[in-house]
Amino acid sequence: MSASDLEAVELSAATDARGQRAVASLLESWARRAVPGDSVSRARLLVAASEHAAYAGDARRALRLARRALATGDPVAPDTRCYVVSALLLCGHLREAIALTDEVLADRPADAEAYLFLGEELAWHHQHDDATRVWTSGLFRCAGDEEATEVLLAAMRRTRGPLRQLDLREDADDVLALPSPSPALD
Repeated sequence: MSASDLEAVELSAATDARGQRAVASLLESWARRAVPGDSVSRARLLVAASEHAAYAGDARRALRLARRALATGDPVAPDTRCYVVSALLLCGHLREAIALTDEVLADRPADAEAYLFLGEELAWHHQHDDATRVWTSGLFRCAGDEEATEVLLAAMRRTRGPLRQLDLREDADDVLALPSPSPALD
């Protein structure tokens, strides 16, 4: 199994849930029987299977596969734990996802992709404050890397939460309702 084999299988998947489930099953079966000379790790196959299960709408299976990928101990870029966080959020396990995100941040990854991935997942699940916290951590960690800074700032701008609309009439009414300043006593 090579990276190009994996890519070909993933690209050939039908975009409906049935096709995504089929690809997830195929990748999971390949992960069960590692063959000497494979250039794709079991963890990478399980992560890919997890992603296809998520696309199929099977959040619990996606989580199970992502956890199995993590249990192999093999790294999957940007960090195998990122895929577990994604599946946890998909399952609605917010506290566990935030705790694992904090664990990743505590390890201070040097790769801006980890911060980008986690921030985007959190933002997608409407956890905008946590997403901003992750991206800010990434900005500090990757300071000096102009490309990483640009990517993280772009993600922050692109996925920021809904902004409160200002109604200047309300503000003007509030100002007009304030008592007038008392004349200065001489």
